[in-house]
Amino acid sequence: MRKFTFLLSLLSALSCDRGLAPIPASQIATISGSVHFIGLPKDSVKILAVVLVQPPPPYATSSIVSGLNTTIFPYALSTTSFSDTSYSFTVQPDTTYHYIGVAQNFGDLFKDWKVLAFIHDDKDSAVSFTLKPGEIRTGVNLVVRFDSLPRQPFIK
Repeated sequence: MRKFTFLLSLLSALSCDRGLAPIPASQIATISGSVHFIGLPKDSVKILAVVLVQPPPPYATSSIVSGLNTTIFPYALSTTSFSDTSYSFTVQPDTTYHYIGVAQNFGDLFKDWKVLAFIHDDKDSAVSFTLKPGEIRTGVNLVVRFDSLPRQPFIK
């Protein structure tokens, strides 16, 4: 029995592939910026978050909840204080993220979502990001105008 336990322990130690080892700093990629609020919300705010999304729009509203931490990554914001703030995501290098925006849940968790701001180009199309290992992208800033919402990326 002792030989078996020793052999099992030895094989377990030899099979480790540094699964719990931290990612080297040279391989980490980050996206960060600020969120600037203009005005106050016109309806309730149950959840407010900066979201980083892998798949391209359009989206089913239920995909926000079902994709959490798999293809949609939230950075929670205060739901009571609409003060300017900052956010930062550590991202998987060489992965394309098709959408960064501020999402608000105002009712039913699976249905009542709207986008308050998103990163877009001059043609009002969402900007995609693919970061290389070690790349740090700063200044990806969002402006939330509660009185003037952007077009919504959701399937009706």
